[in-house]
Amino acid sequence: VFLLNAPVSGYGGLEHRWSSANICSRDSIPMHGDSSVSDGYRQLLGLLSHEYFHLWNVKRIKPAVFTPYALEQESYTKLLWVFEGVTSYYDDLALVRSGVISPESYFELIGQTVTRVLGAAGRKRQSVAESSFDAWIKFYKQDANGPNSIVSYYAKGSLIILALDLLLRTKSEVSLDTVMRECFRRYGADGMPEDGFEEVCKEVSGLNLDDFFARYVYGTEDPPLEDLLKPFGVSLKLRQPAQIGDKGGKSADKTLAVTFGANLSDQNGRAMVQTVASDSPAERAGLAPQDELLAIDGLRVSAGSLDRRLRDFAPGDEVSLSCFRDDVLLSLSATLDEAAATVGWFEIAEERPKVFSDWLQP
Repeated sequence: VFLLNAPVSGYGGLEHRWSSANICSRDSIPMHGDSSVSDGYRQLLGLLSHEYFHLWNVKRIKPAVFTPYALEQESYTKLLWVFEGVTSYYDDLALVRSGVISPESYFELIGQTVTRVLGAAGRKRQSVAESSFDAWIKFYKQDANGPNSIVSYYAKGSLIILALDLLLRTKSEVSLDTVMRECFRRYGADGMPEDGFEEVCKEVSGLNLDDFFARYVYGTEDPPLEDLLKPFGVSLKLRQPAQIGDKGGKSADKTLAVTFGANLSDQNGRAMVQTVASDSPAERAGLAPQDELLAIDGLRVSAGSLDRRLRDFAPGDEVSLSCFRDDVLLSLSATLDEAAATVGWFEIAEERPKVFSDWLQP
């Protein structure tokens, strides 16, 4: 049973044993008779697919420390990257396998995930296993420094699981589908031990996966998607952002040459700094969260105009910043960096090999 609340804005879901409670923007729901899949409706379908998959992965297969649930205290596990990462991988995969979206649309979604992961410095400071274990005190209690210190076991977890599935499909006779069926058979009633997922992967595939888990799960390396996707006729491309907040997933003709490193939000007409990326021009200049940015080089700036303002500059340019910190007016100086190629998108070969269709259309 899918319970759906559709206010003006909102997004999220929570799985239960025989149902899920979901929320989406009202505009995400298509008009009666409209068979097209808009970006908003695709996001809603992905959410419902995610919560549906949780019927198996979380509500049946679960960490052993959750069996039985101890609701009077926190239960710590390093496996949340498995339960949310696997589910975040299968939610959109189910959409393309069922024919609801096209392969091109599917890879656009993966490109957006790649962009979210590469855009956060926290992925180099925390592993997904650590993020899972620290969820009570970090992931669900994020502050302004969160993007610099925390990695999402949802987003990066899904990319690690994607990489694992591709590796299994090219180096063994099984796939992640086989792994999850065995996990359900083995752990669907009594819970999964902390090393359970790894052991099942190794047993059903016959592969030595110690290095994979050490580097990408317990370490902070990015999974090698570019190399793993080549046999499937898919190429991962990286580019500079086309604008601030570029979600990725698509190519772009024009991109931003510089990066500033501060995320602004408009609060009652004031451009308030929400986060400051580590080792960015904004951080080196001394800008901090909750500062009110007034002007760049003497011209007023807002959350909506920052993108346009930055297009006037080139890497290496020094700019003056005027801002309020509480009621103190500050004058700062920042040297702009060249924008990094952190926006992901994919190209699919016209001649698609059999492994491509076996994967996306089994």
